[in-house]
Amino acid sequence: MILPEWVLKFKEPKTEIKLIKGGYYKYAVEYKYNAEKKRTDKITGVLLGKITEAEGFVPSDKDNLRKKAESNPIDIKNYGLFRLFSTLVKDEMELMENYFSKDVCELMLAFAMFRWAYNTPIKRAPYYYDHDFCSQVFGKKTIDDKLISDTLKSVGEHRTAVVDWMKSLLDKTGNGSPAEFVMMDSTHVFSKSEMLTVNAKGYNPDFDFEKQVRLMYLFSAQTQQPVYYRLINGNITDLKSMALCVEEMNIQNVIYIADKGFYSKENTAMMKAQNLQYIIPLQRSNKLIDNKPLQEANFKSKLLYFLYQKRIIWYYTYKIEEDCFITFLDEGLRAKEEADYVERITSLPEIYTKEKFTQKLNVFGTLTFTYDIKSEKTPEEIYQAYKQRNEIETIFDAYKNFLKADLMYMQNRYVLEGWLTANFIAMIAYHKLYIRLKNIKKLSKYSPKDIIELSKSIYKLNINNQWKLSEITNKNTDLFKKLKIDYLI
Repeated sequence: MILPEWVLKFKEPKTEIKLIKGGYYKYAVEYKYNAEKKRTDKITGVLLGKITEAEGFVPSDKDNLRKKAESNPIDIKNYGLFRLFSTLVKDEMELMENYFSKDVCELMLAFAMFRWAYNTPIKRAPYYYDHDFCSQVFGKKTIDDKLISDTLKSVGEHRTAVVDWMKSLLDKTGNGSPAEFVMMDSTHVFSKSEMLTVNAKGYNPDFDFEKQVRLMYLFSAQTQQPVYYRLINGNITDLKSMALCVEEMNIQNVIYIADKGFYSKENTAMMKAQNLQYIIPLQRSNKLIDNKPLQEANFKSKLLYFLYQKRIIWYYTYKIEEDCFITFLDEGLRAKEEADYVERITSLPEIYTKEKFTQKLNVFGTLTFTYDIKSEKTPEEIYQAYKQRNEIETIFDAYKNFLKADLMYMQNRYVLEGWLTANFIAMIAYHKLYIRLKNIKKLSKYSPKDIIELSKSIYKLNINNQWKLSEITNKNTDLFKKLKIDYLI
């Protein structure tokens, strides 16, 4: 069919014009390969509009509605999750904008939030972004998985900026005073990737020797939240990696509290050389521990003590060459450990014996540290700070199980680094939510996951071009207000 000149000028790629009952109509077309016919088929799509000599191209009313819907396709968006997560990490994300652009920080917050709430892989994040109210607030109205990968890669390539941001998290605690006690902990994450160079077979507590990477974390004792992470090759032990982590963080006004197993003469020498303060527990079998004061008759008359959770904690200090040591004795724990050992003598006599019990009498209930502290810290403060590890480890383990970040298939080291930064942000949010639940004494009734699920039920609806908050029960409103998450403001 030969088209008139006044019609032909409206012909565009992937469109066709048909003459129907004396009128000219423009349709969308697409081309698909037909494997059976071994050729490309032309498929006529929707009506785009009518062409007249007087008016030119007149768009179809239905096509106008369709384009309007595509420009703003979702009129119901989740708001509760965005409000909850952005409130919890508000301070951290504001600090991050000192080191990365606003667009990057917004996408990092969004992806961290979707990891936190849905354990989402990168490819599913655009769907959640479109359906979340953050897409109305942030500069990017739509995103795709390539943009997320590129953003993660960009963050992962700039480790110095990430470390500077993490250092800023330690500058202040929640009450405005300088942070002091910092806990160290590590974990492993399995990786099936064939392209990474950091995943390798290595030790883990489950004795599962699949390829893995290791992650070292630092936690603030005051805020009980993570302030640092580092990706380490899967076959490197904690002892070897500790030195570089401390050197990279390079903060002088903190006291590092390590876990049992971190102690070595090399590590303490390294920390002293860098003028760093530390408290490192020793395993009870360590030959440096002096248990002689506990073997003396009437030893309590010579020891000092304090009360911890209504229990008496005895202690004594001593020096070996230039290293300071302090040994604590918790008699409540001692009695419990003695009873447990005696019970095992009966149930497992091939492992537990009366002779071994006698040898261990002076170490039951004890805890020994080597330390180097310049500031004035009492033994009671040192003991209490270390005991905070237990709660931090509890939250850390719960978070790992919650996020299920135990298997990765990422092929690019830098994307992986950015992915870990997003997970680090999610971890901060989890710890903060846990502490808020603890502070209002609701942990026995709600877990952080329960609160996240409740937040997903709160939406905003586009009504007459205005976003309106969906209904919330009084019970949930009161709960969120106690958590300092107010959806009504």
